[in-house]
Amino acid sequence: MAADDPEVTTVTSKGQITIPSKLRDQFGLEQGTKLMVVPTEYGLVLKKVDLPSVEEFQRRVDARADTGALSLDEVTRLVHEARGAEE
Repeated sequence: MAADDPEVTTVTSKGQITIPSKLRDQFGLEQGTKLMVVPTEYGLVLKKVDLPSVEEFQRRVDARADTGALSLDEVTRLVHEARGAEE
């Protein structure tokens, strides 16, 4: 499918859309996949969000745990770091 082959979908009364199966397959979108909706001057852009697994997050926290107790701010920073590393 070329970038200039548009697919049309409809917004339901609940604000939901169905992403056509060809596009779901092409971009690896499965049930439970998180998408970020980004408003732009051209319209809305959907971006797949790959969050680290619980195991990966735990590994990252454990690697830092030896340095002492983690504050809430440090945990929040680790979460944001982990999310950024997966993009």
